[in-house]
Amino acid sequence: MNEALLHYIWQHRRYAPLHLQTQCGQKLQVLKTGQLNRNAGPDFENAHIKLNAIEWVGHVEIHQKSSDWHQHQHQKNPAYNNVILHVVWHDDMKIRTNSGELVPTLVLKNIVEEELLGRYHFLMKNKAWIPCEKSIGKVPVIYLNHFLERLLIERLQQKTHKIEKVLDQKKNDWEEAFYQFLCRSLGLKINAEAMFRLAQLLPQKVLAKHSNNFIQLEALLFGVAGFLTKPKDDYSRMLMKEYLFLKHKYRLQEMNVVEWKFLRLRPASFPTLRLAQLAALLHQHNRLFSKLLHATSIKEIETLFSVHTSDYWKTHYRFGIESKSRLKTIGNQRIKSIIINTLAPFYVLYSKNKQLPRFQYKSLAVLADLEAENNTIVRRFEERSVTVTSSAQSQALLQLKEKYCDIKKCLNCSIGNHWINKC
Repeated sequence: MNEALLHYIWQHRRYAPLHLQTQCGQKLQVLKTGQLNRNAGPDFENAHIKLNAIEWVGHVEIHQKSSDWHQHQHQKNPAYNNVILHVVWHDDMKIRTNSGELVPTLVLKNIVEEELLGRYHFLMKNKAWIPCEKSIGKVPVIYLNHFLERLLIERLQQKTHKIEKVLDQKKNDWEEAFYQFLCRSLGLKINAEAMFRLAQLLPQKVLAKHSNNFIQLEALLFGVAGFLTKPKDDYSRMLMKEYLFLKHKYRLQEMNVVEWKFLRLRPASFPTLRLAQLAALLHQHNRLFSKLLHATSIKEIETLFSVHTSDYWKTHYRFGIESKSRLKTIGNQRIKSIIINTLAPFYVLYSKNKQLPRFQYKSLAVLADLEAENNTIVRRFEERSVTVTSSAQSQALLQLKEKYCDIKKCLNCSIGNHWINKC
């Protein structure tokens, strides 16, 4: 038995509600369970109960056993003087408030169904990939989709936290903040931090001044990234010449080239090529975030990211090493990742900050129109009879696995609740 389960039982009234009485023999009627308090103080605030014929409004404290009241030193804390009911599993002593008042106690042990406890403990002890994997496919689709929508919003809101910090640092410059997270997303996991650092050292407003000049954009990006310290060919020497002038003009600092990782990456994911693609994006779109705000369809968004690198990069993945000629566009999977992990959270945060609800709806609509991600977690949910047709659903399932299943927060999960109560 743990307090999380006791909170659940109290909050959802998962006990025999008739003929309740306290340990002192008072007839008890629960009118309102109160609001769960996640901060310091009693567990449930503003509860409403009736003891015999008298109604009480106040707080409810929940423990595994009554003596935990003293173990937690509540008897010394005036914040617990307004506790009107102590809910416990075991009653091993009478307890009083700081003011000396005896607190009525309700014992749950004998009024909770054994089947509910059994199902809960089954989930907690289950070592399967997800605790309810044998029954998740049996959850009604409407019920499951409703919960997945909630999980998607929860995931998007969590992704906005880092964006908020950068936006605050940049004094609400949305273009600058979006540029930084776009760089991060282009870098994949292995070079994400290096790309983010590059964006911090080389502001978007500097690049915007040279958006019409492809050579200068590449000179700035490759120069600050540290790739021009030892030129490999005529093209990199030309970029270095441009960069030295611009470095002095803007007093730029540059990275150490060893910060970039190439090992075990396919050439199409080399950081040099990603920088060339970033230069193409900035050359094509001076105010990219503004254009994305006005985009009206997923196709229009994908088109904005469909750019071609300069001619040099058609035959190179790295400086000084020629390759077979081909167009080096940003791949569909990378564009999808940018939309999911950068653009959609930006829409949500923009909606919140500007009080424009349509951008949160736009975020959800974009993900609903985007095909589902193909990764191990999504595939394993599909193996358990969960249908996944869009990125909205695949993102929600990632949230479910990471934030609920892996840490067994079944009591906070609508699917877990459904299984515990109706299996």
